Amino acid sequence: MKVLFIINPNSGAGSSAATIARIQEAAALKNISTCILYTTGTRDDEMIRKEIDLYKPDRVVAGGGDGTIQLVARNLIGTNLPIVLLPLGSANGLATSLDIPKDDEALADYIFSDLQAMPLDLLRINDIHICVHLADIGINGMMVKEYEEGGHSGMLGYARHVVHAVKETPLMKYTIKTEKETLEQEGYMLAFANANMYGTGIQISEGSVHDGMFEIRNIPKISWIDFIKAGLTKFNIFIDKHMFTDVISCKQAEVFIDRKVDFQIDGEYIGEVNYLKIEMLPSAITILIP
Repeated sequence: MKVLFIINPNSGAGSSAATIARIQEAAALKNISTCILYTTGTRDDEMIRKEIDLYKPDRVVAGGGDGTIQLVARNLIGTNLPIVLLPLGSANGLATSLDIPKDDEALADYIFSDLQAMPLDLLRINDIHICVHLADIGINGMMVKEYEEGGHSGMLGYARHVVHAVKETPLMKYTIKTEKETLEQEGYMLAFANANMYGTGIQISEGSVHDGMFEIRNIPKISWIDFIKAGLTKFNIFIDKHMFTDVISCKQAEVFIDRKVDFQIDGEYIGEVNYLKIEMLPSAITILIP
């Protein structure tokens, strides 16, 4: 078996070197061929496609957080190559949803095991962006933006921007059009979820990553008491499910926003938007899970 690793060396707050070393030891013992490609943030898509063509792996391991998984996943669309998740990020939302092990020793065994193949849905946003776990506008989008601009890593770095984002994000008004209905809502954050769980383990919905549907959830109001009780995670501070309104399940949606607001996908800042088109890409790639 040949396994290609795509590793983000900057994921999470700590170094992934020990985890990678343990995995390489396990590969040597099992006589498995491995190749490691580290992302740099420059021409990563091109380098991944090139390495796949040259190395011809049997499976591709995405080592990092949800942003790294998204990077690998979008380059596997249209191929028969399965993806394997190696959770090295701070919250690891998609890996948590799929009950992927996070302990170093368990990871080394899991990566090379006979895993179960399962289809993985993806979201396409505004015709150009891919989402594997969660996208949102509003408070969390502003925090992701300030987190990236600040250059701080880990949860403490993310926490630096919490208070400012909550104070500065305006109340948004939006029209949500799905294949079933049109809704007028207002709030401080609107989330679009492919998976059913945050990295904290809090349930988003009863959906799954292979049901051909995604979920929309709105935060219509937020008080400081609720906010303090909620806590925070790397990619979404809102871990109290009671802060959200009812779930909207759909296959496609358009969102018209009354102003330009901060927008993030899988923990990576995209920019300001006042319109979103979200489409489900059912069974877009194959994922291997325990």
